[in-house]
Formats: sequence, structure tokens, C-alpha cells
Amino acid sequence: MFIAQVKFRSKYHSTRVNPNKFVFECFQGKNVCDSPWALYKELYNEYNGYQFYWVLNSDNHPLMSELLKYKNTKVVIYGTKQYDDVYASSKYWITNCRLPFRLYKKNEQKYVQCWHGTPLKKLGLDIEVGSHSTTSMEGMRFSYHTDSIRYNLFLSPSEYASKRFCSSFNLPEEKIIELGYPRNDELVNDKNNLQKINDIKDKLNIDRDKRVVLYAPTWRDKQFSVSGLNYYFDNPLENNKFTDNFDDSVVFLFRGHYFTSTNQASKRFIDVSEYNNVNDLYLISDVLVTDYSSVFFDYALLNRPIYFYMYDREHYENEARGFYLDIEKELPGEIVSEIDGLVHALKSTQKHIDHKNFNHVFNPLEDGQSSQRVIERLFVEL
Repeated sequence: MFIAQVKFRSKYHSTRVNPNKFVFECFQGKNVCDSPWALYKELYNEYNGYQFYWVLNSDNHPLMSELLKYKNTKVVIYGTKQYDDVYASSKYWITNCRLPFRLYKKNEQKYVQCWHGTPLKKLGLDIEVGSHSTTSMEGMRFSYHTDSIRYNLFLSPSEYASKRFCSSFNLPEEKIIELGYPRNDELVNDKNNLQKINDIKDKLNIDRDKRVVLYAPTWRDKQFSVSGLNYYFDNPLENNKFTDNFDDSVVFLFRGHYFTSTNQASKRFIDVSEYNNVNDLYLISDVLVTDYSSVFFDYALLNRPIYFYMYDREHYENEARGFYLDIEKELPGEIVSEIDGLVHALKSTQKHIDHKNFNHVFNPLEDGQSSQRVIERLFVEL
């Protein structure tokens, strides 16, 4: 790792940093979404004279042609020489994930870490138990700490999240900007936008009048395929014991974590794991089913029902990660451990739920204007 960084530093030490150049990256180039996308749109619409670069993970990425329609916007492919060139010459690095260690940041460059969720399960240096398939606990902690040294600013949606980010990344409080998540502006502003909701349903070939249930579980550290060199997750609800309880007035969506893949054939579920913008899936869903994923923090802004299907809770809580919250008291929805219990919950659920108290603690700043506040702060701080 250190050798790669020394080589990068040596190669690019004389490269001039362009003060008007931004590079954006989401999930190692897999998506164009999340807070980096929200900040890009704010910059694109409000500021002139900037050069924008987006990282994609393939020359064949489905969003390549769409991105290139935007003026002053170019694309680089993750891990290539051009990728390194752009990071070496851009003043602003805006990402929602950790970056390769070799990318040496000069003093005049600014690394803005947006991250990709409010944490329920423990992160980084806070993890006390674990059985990660690809690294040791010491290696995992080292990777978090090493990346965080480069951060100039770290976005946070709440006092709760700020505290967790400081401890898990070993961050000083002054690097946190607690102004809300830019990505959530879309949820706040469009939750009642029926035209947009219908357009998304049409895009996914979902009848407008059907009830939509989104199942969005997280990944499991132990579920790693050595042969495929990737994490996998097979949908435990893709079976007749669950699906036979619902007629075709209900549409089920499956959204896997970006780490995972599946070889499982979908029958009743529509697999939307590769759909770019998860906010679209939130907007069209009448109810969310998750487990230990952080998706519920954002989804709660819609004031719709949330259920937690924790069929492996004991293992996950005691042997995998552990939680920051008291899940019996602080989650915005019912925990179920058996399929029968989940069926009952989904059949009896109400359409509208008030998550006001939960949002007051975990989403207190989400008013649809977070992107604007963050951009204004960036140019003051940076």
C-alpha cells in the first residue's frame, strides 16, 4: 500500500491542481447517485466555469452516454491511468465511499466524504466483534483510519450520526459538517410528486395502482464466494411460503446491497439491485422491509410503514457487527423474525405512519435544502 502511494506521489508531485476541477465517485463507479450526485446537480445548476469528472466502473456503463450530455462533464474509468490523472489534478474529491490508498492528496486538494448512510450497525474502529471474509479486524480498522486522514470534510445528517462518524473513523469534530444529507432533498421534495412516482413505475413496468413492497436487506460478512471473489445474498423471501400469501395486487421489489450479487432466479420479486437511484425505489414503495441496512433512516422521511425482518438477529448482533441503537426501542417499525410474522405485518399494515419523533432525532435537518447548504459551506470552509 505504502509503495503504491509513494509511486503515485512521485509521479504526480509536479502536477498542477486545477482550482475549478471536481471529481465525483459513488460506490467505486458502480452508480451515479447519492449525495455526490445531489451536490453535482447543485453545482451544475448554480455555478459556472467548473470542470466535472464522474467515475464509472466500465466503458460500457449504462449511464455513460447520459452523463456526457451534461456540459463541462467528462467520465473516467475506475482504476485506470486517467482515473489517477484526474484525482491528481482535481481540487475537489467528492465521494460516498473510501478511495484507493494510493491516491495521495496534496494540501491544496480537498476530500469531501459524503458517506452513504446513517449507521445502525457499527462501523470501522467501533467494531468490537466480527468475522469479515476479506480482511482481519486490524486490517479493516487500519483501512478506515488511513482513509479518514485524507478527509477535509465529512457530511452528517444529525448529531447522532456525527458522533458515530467521529468514533468509527477517528475524526476530529471540526471535520464534520452537520447540515443534512443532500441526497435526501429528493425524498423531501418529491414524496408527493405523483407524476414523478408514476413515471418511475412506468419505467419499471409496474402498474400504477398496485401496492409496492420494497425489500432492501444489507450484506453479510460471512456470505463471500471465494470462486467469484464477491459477496452474495439470496433473497430468503423468494419462496412460496411467503409469496403465496399475496395476490397480484402486490408487487415485490428486491434491492440487494451494492456489495452483493445473487445467482437466484427471481419469480415473484423484481430484482432492482442494479437500478441506479435508490431514491426512486423509495418514492414508489408503499412499505419498506429491511433488516440491518441503514436504508430505513432515509425512508422514514416518507412517513410510510417499515418492517425489520431479522431472521438471523442473534448471530448478526453478537458475532458480526453489533448495533449503535437499542433496536427494541429505537427502530421506527416492528421487528419480525419469522416469515409468518412478516406476512401478518404486511397484510395488516396501515398506509400512513407518523415517524415524527424518529425523524426529530435522526433526520432533524432534512428540509429539502441540504444540497444548497452544503455547497455554500464548502466554499466557506474550503
